[in-house]
Amino acid sequence: MDIHSLDLALLSVNKQWQILAFNQAAAALLGLEAKQGSPQCLFDLCQLADQGEQKDSPFLSQASGSSALVILPSGTRLNILVSSQLASDTSLILNPLNHQHLPHLGELAELALQCGDVGVWQVDTTFENPYFSHTFCALLHCQTLTSWEDFTDLIYEDDRPLALSFIEEHIQSNVRLKFEFRVLIDSVPHWFELSGDQRRNSETHLSLFGTLRECTQEKQMLIHLNSAHESRRIALEAGKVGTWCVSRQNGQWYWDWDPQTSAIFDLAAQDTGRYEKWLERIHPEDRARVSNGLKEALESGDDFEHVFRAILPNNSELHIFAKGVVAQDGYGNNYRLDGVCVDQSEVYRANMELSKLNAELESRVKARTSDLKCAVTKAERASRAKSDFLAMISHELRTPMNAIIGSLELLSLQKHDPEEMELLETASVSAKNLVDILNDILDINKIEAGKLELEFREFDISKTLHNVLLTFASNAEKRRVSLKAIESQQLPTMLYSDENRIRQVLFNLLSNAIKFSGPPAKDSGNVIIEVDWQLQSHSQGELSILVKDNGIGIDEKTQKKLFHPFTQADKSTTRVYGGTGLGLAISRKIIDLMGGRIGLKSKLDRGSIFRVCIPIHRFSHHNATTLFQHIYVTSAQQQQPDSYPLSVLKDLADQLHQVPLDALSSVSKSNTLVCCFVQSEQDLAQLHKYRDILKEHRVLACHKTGHTEQLRHLLPDAAPLHIDLATRYGITRQVMHLLTHTAHHAAPSTSTAEPDSKVPPTSTQDLRPGILLVEDNTFNQNLMVKQLAKLGYTCTLAENGEQGFESWRKDKYKLILTDCHMPVVDGYEMAKRIRQAEKQMALKAIPIVAVTGAAVKNELENCHLYGINDCIGKPVQLERFKSVIEKWYGK
Repeated sequence: MDIHSLDLALLSVNKQWQILAFNQAAAALLGLEAKQGSPQCLFDLCQLADQGEQKDSPFLSQASGSSALVILPSGTRLNILVSSQLASDTSLILNPLNHQHLPHLGELAELALQCGDVGVWQVDTTFENPYFSHTFCALLHCQTLTSWEDFTDLIYEDDRPLALSFIEEHIQSNVRLKFEFRVLIDSVPHWFELSGDQRRNSETHLSLFGTLRECTQEKQMLIHLNSAHESRRIALEAGKVGTWCVSRQNGQWYWDWDPQTSAIFDLAAQDTGRYEKWLERIHPEDRARVSNGLKEALESGDDFEHVFRAILPNNSELHIFAKGVVAQDGYGNNYRLDGVCVDQSEVYRANMELSKLNAELESRVKARTSDLKCAVTKAERASRAKSDFLAMISHELRTPMNAIIGSLELLSLQKHDPEEMELLETASVSAKNLVDILNDILDINKIEAGKLELEFREFDISKTLHNVLLTFASNAEKRRVSLKAIESQQLPTMLYSDENRIRQVLFNLLSNAIKFSGPPAKDSGNVIIEVDWQLQSHSQGELSILVKDNGIGIDEKTQKKLFHPFTQADKSTTRVYGGTGLGLAISRKIIDLMGGRIGLKSKLDRGSIFRVCIPIHRFSHHNATTLFQHIYVTSAQQQQPDSYPLSVLKDLADQLHQVPLDALSSVSKSNTLVCCFVQSEQDLAQLHKYRDILKEHRVLACHKTGHTEQLRHLLPDAAPLHIDLATRYGITRQVMHLLTHTAHHAAPSTSTAEPDSKVPPTSTQDLRPGILLVEDNTFNQNLMVKQLAKLGYTCTLAENGEQGFESWRKDKYKLILTDCHMPVVDGYEMAKRIRQAEKQMALKAIPIVAVTGAAVKNELENCHLYGINDCIGKPVQLERFKSVIEKWYGK
């Protein structure tokens, strides 16, 4: 053992009593220095005292346990104890005689106290020259304690008077000293336990000695235990829960329970544990059952669980739930039953009230259910009546609208002066608006009936945006509204969703933005549509559509109800701008059905911002196909070209170059494309100087202002592209158009064809026969005959399904066009008869196309059930009419 690690004054000597080693405490007593030349003899530093009764002490033998008294030159008396357990050499323990406790402790006791973190103290009744061991000081986190006051000053201020009184009482009455106190260590209170006793060395000399140990952890555990016990007591009292037990002692069963159980059963304190007294409280009808249940649990070891009634002395009745668990000893014998009893009287009364209330509610529910069934029946009838009415209205409105729009379309293909064309266009737009209103009403009916369905398929969102912009570009220009589109470069090539419904939402938002931004709202307006893409995971993204305008705005009150059907800002808005207020309500329902969200920010006279977010679960990115080896980008006035068109063009060429106009003369014309940016009249003039050079190339003319006509006149073969409306699809489409036409093509390249280019003029001799037209409305008969003639066909008329069936039996036709709703025999029944006759006679099935005034999607499902091949909705427009006839004619 290392003697330097101990608090005792220790030194080791050889057989000649020369000092070999010593610790700090021994050096302080004997005046030794750390570095000495030759070893000193112990008896050069002290001398033996008069031993008196200790004359026979075996000190000189250096035997373990021997002791002697010595006197230092200073007069200090030491007790020297010989030990052989501290080191290999003989070890001496030096104990000053003015600290009397150490001789009584013994060597091993002192070492045990020190190793167990137990401090040792000693003081006489005068409290002068106290002794505090090194462990005592270390426990209190101080270097040394030189006086008794130094120790008492460390005691927490609130604990100090009580501690001093304990010590005083110990001195007066010789009661064993033991108390706890707190000491602040690093501002944290620590608990200590001071124990002690007294020893009288003579009639006048009394010394106190004892130990000190830290008990902070024990104190905290006790505090927590008391807190938990108190919480348990409060919880049991609040829940009216009592505890009880039955234990076996010497072959007998003894009962006990807590005060809460006595309080529940209104038992006196002296009745605690008296089983017969508790049994008297149980209702007579339940007493035998409970008593037998307890006996059975104690004998079998099964759990005890019963609900019973108790009668208190005041005749009040309680409903008690009791449960107990049997414990077994090491031999498998049942020796204890512990349980709880819960007063459930309030719960029982509440259940009784609830049962009574339930009985009343059941009778009410039966009556209400009967009323509800009647109401549901009436509502279903009303819903069917409304649906039938809307279907009838749809057919009856679409039939005359078909004649109106078709006639206007045929008239617009003829030559008219500007005033007549304006009147025709106004009538055509008004008629189409009426059809849009009808479609909105039908959509609202589907939404309310929960029958609006989505058709998911892959589509190019850039193409959808391009077509929407083309549709609104002319209207925006007429209303003096600047329309601009911003398409994200991260937008996937293909999305999997309902393209038609997304297009419908775009139409509603753009239509409103343009309508409320131009005159009469403002002299000129600005509308911006942004289409963005946010990738959320490798298989999911979000399509974001933002439509901003600087129009009349919407007040906060109207914003809260704006997405409700038939809601507009106010009546004056409807009178000035028109509309039904259905568009946003339908858009909201569509977006909700897609799992997305639509929001609005707006201020009066400052415009509105509509944001639509649609989750997309399938999408794909396709690499653009390289169309040209070189694309040369030039700007007339050296302006910086727009970055988005350049990013699209860069994917369409092996190399993209930015060059001045005068450098085009040296550029190769083979497999190249020239892209010119035009933004002003000065740019047009600059292009005019290089007109001859540009005519030798394929040219994409990008402009921001309305210079389309000037560009067509200046460069007939160039493809114009409006930068503000440029999309990935639009740019690629124009570039593909240039690729399929040489730079010297005679016909001018335009982004949209004229109406008469879609429908070729025909003469009577060129009309193709073989079409049977079954239609009961005279106006529609005349219109469709003219439309078919315009498309190059002649037809045979039948006014109902009966005549149509007879005509089919007599003549051979290549195609049947039929209305669905007609008197005598409708189109469905006629088609059914034809298909049955074809099977009987083994004939080839003739194509049948329904021309209906109902919604095409729902009608198409019905048509297929009756053997009708296709369906076209009224009003019938030439382009759609042409594509359907070409699809089925002669097949």
